[in-house]
Amino acid sequence: MGRRLAVIVTAFVLFLAGNVPGAAGAAPGDAEQTDTESTGDAQLLRVGLDYLGTSATISLPGVQEVYPLTLAVPNGTRPDAIEGRAQLPASVTGGTVDVLQGDRILSRTAISTSPNAPIRLPLTGIQVNDETRSVTLSLRTYLRTEGFCEFDPDEGFRITDATMSVTGRPTAPTAISDFLPPVLTGVTLYLPTDPRPDEGAAAVSLATTLVAHYGNAPIAVRTRALPRDALRPPAATGPLERQIVIAQSLPEGLHLAGDGAYLTLGGDDLRTAAPFLTSGLAPLAMASAAIPGPAADAPQLPRDVSTLADIGVGDQRVTALGWPSVTVGIDQTRLGRPSDDIQVQLRGTYTAPPSGSGGQLTVRSGDTVIATWPADQSGAFDRWVSVPNSVLERFTELRVTLERGDSRTGCGDAFRSSLSLSASGRIRSNRAHPPIPAGLASVPQALMPRTQLAWTRGDITDITRAVSLLSGLQRLSAIPLGVDVVAMSAVNNDLPAVLISGDGTGLPKLSLPVSAAGQGRIDVTGLDGQPAVTTIPQTAFGSLQVVNSGDRTVLVATSTGAPALLDEALAWLDTDPARWGSVHGAAMLQAAGRTPVFFGDTTAPAPTSSGTATAWWTGLGVLAAGLLVLGGLLLLRRRRGTSEPDAD
Repeated sequence: MGRRLAVIVTAFVLFLAGNVPGAAGAAPGDAEQTDTESTGDAQLLRVGLDYLGTSATISLPGVQEVYPLTLAVPNGTRPDAIEGRAQLPASVTGGTVDVLQGDRILSRTAISTSPNAPIRLPLTGIQVNDETRSVTLSLRTYLRTEGFCEFDPDEGFRITDATMSVTGRPTAPTAISDFLPPVLTGVTLYLPTDPRPDEGAAAVSLATTLVAHYGNAPIAVRTRALPRDALRPPAATGPLERQIVIAQSLPEGLHLAGDGAYLTLGGDDLRTAAPFLTSGLAPLAMASAAIPGPAADAPQLPRDVSTLADIGVGDQRVTALGWPSVTVGIDQTRLGRPSDDIQVQLRGTYTAPPSGSGGQLTVRSGDTVIATWPADQSGAFDRWVSVPNSVLERFTELRVTLERGDSRTGCGDAFRSSLSLSASGRIRSNRAHPPIPAGLASVPQALMPRTQLAWTRGDITDITRAVSLLSGLQRLSAIPLGVDVVAMSAVNNDLPAVLISGDGTGLPKLSLPVSAAGQGRIDVTGLDGQPAVTTIPQTAFGSLQVVNSGDRTVLVATSTGAPALLDEALAWLDTDPARWGSVHGAAMLQAAGRTPVFFGDTTAPAPTSSGTATAWWTGLGVLAAGLLVLGGLLLLRRRRGTSEPDAD
C-alpha cells in the first residue's frame, strides 16, 4: 500500500509540474474566429467552416471520394475560396481535388505531398441561394498511389482548420427579421448593473435559444453590465457579431437601435420577447420594432421514440472500394432523457458477396463489436441489435460495416460494394436510474425535459455564470433546453436543477462528491453514497459537481469560498467550446492557476464487486495525494514569500 501511494504521489507531482501556468500553449479557442482584410470598399473575411454549418475538418477516405457541403454565406458577401491544411496518407504520391456545384466543375487543385501544406480551393462562379443565404457544393478527390497499400477510412485525405473566405461587406440589419445573420460568431448580452430577476432569466433564455438556433457553431456568448441610466453598448462589434441590451426599463418589445448596431429587449414581459428572435414568427417582423404576443409553452419531449429518423438519423447509402460503412448516432438528448437498455432495428441492403467470401455485417461501438451476422445472398438485412449499457455515452455512435474475407490489398484494387441503411428502423429504450453514463457526462440529458435554475445572489456575476453554464449545456444538446429560473428557496426537490453559489453558501443540503468541511478536512462521498473523510492541508477550489438524489439530477456550480476559481473553471470551458463535450467524472475541480482536474470515474454504475470498489478508493487516493501535494506547494510558496527579500 505504501509503495502504491508513493507512485500515486509521484505521478501527481509530475502532473502538477506539467500544469504550471504559462507552460501550455494557447488554447484552441484563443484563436480569432474570423480573419479580416480590407481592400477599398470591400472586405475579405475568412470564417471557420464550423461557424458555417459543418466541421472544420474535411475527411475524404479512399482513392476516389465525394464530400458534399452546404455552407452558410454572410449577407452582403460572396464565397471566394475554401482554405486549410492538407494531410495525405503516406502511401499517396499526389492527387487533385475538384470543386463541383451540380454538374459544373468550379476548380481543380493539385494536392501537395508535404505535411500540413496549405491548400486553396477556388469557388469562382459559385451560385448562392439568396433565399437561404447558403451554397451547396461537393469536393471530389482523385489520389495517386504506388506500391502495396490499403486505404484505412481513419487515414484518408483530410483538410484541417478549414475556412471559407468571402468577399464583400456584411450588411447591417435594418429590421428585426434580419437582426440574426446567417453566420454569427459571437453575441454580447448587456444587462443593468443592478439586474432584476426577470432580466437575468431573459438573458439565460436568450443565450440558450441562440446557441440552439446556430446548432454546432461555437458562437461566443458574453455577458456585460451597463448603468441602468446609460443602456447603450460602448463600442461597435465585428461584422459577424451582435449586441443585445436587456432591461425592463427599456421600451416594450424588441427594437433596433443605433442604426442597427444593437437590439433592445424591454418591457415587463421579457419572457415573451427573448425567444421571439429565433421563433418562426421572426421573419414576419420586417420593421425596426416588434412586440411579440403571448409565448406558447415549451413543447414536451416525447418519451417514446419510434424510428431512427426521430433521432436525426437519415437514410444512408455508401459505395466504396473495400468495406463500406454507415453510422447510427444515438444522442440521449434526442431521446429526451437518460436512457439504457437501448435496442436498435437495423434495416437496409448491401451488395451480396460471392459464396465463400466470408462476407458478414458487423456492428461496432468504438472498438467493441456488439453484433455480427453472415451476409447472405439476399442482399438485405433486418436485425434488432442491443446496445450494451457499458458502451453508452451521451452520444453513442454505432458503425455498421459490410466485411469480406477475400478483399484484395493492392491499391485501388479492392471490390466495390454498396451498403444502405433505412431511417425507418425503430429504436427502443428505458429511462436509466441512475443515468448512464453518470456524473458530468449525464448532463444535459438528465436535466430533461425541463430543469430549474437557481442562484444565490442574482447579481450580474451570478447571471454571467448562469449564461456561461447553460450555454455550455445547450452546446451538448441537439434540441433546445427547457429552463425555469426560480428562487433558491423555491427549488422543487423532486425535479432536476442547476444551482449556482459562487462562494459555496446558501445552497440546500446536498451530499456533494467533493466538499471542504473546514479545518483542513476534505469530505468525499463514495460511489456507494457513504462519506469518506480525508484530512489534508486546506486548499481552495471552484467546481462543477453532479449529485443524483432519488430520481433527479442536480448540477452544482460552487467553490470553497473562492468565487474567482469557479469563474476560472467556466472561463476554461468557454475558451474552447469543444471542452464541454469532454467533461466527465463526478466533479470538475479548479485550483488557482491550474488546469482543471476531473475527479471520480463514473463510467460504471454503483460498485457491485471488490474490483470496482478498489478503483474508487484508488481514485480517492489520487485526489488525496494530489491535494496534499498542492497544499504543500502553496504552504511552501507562502513561507518563501515571507522569508525571502524582494528581488528589487
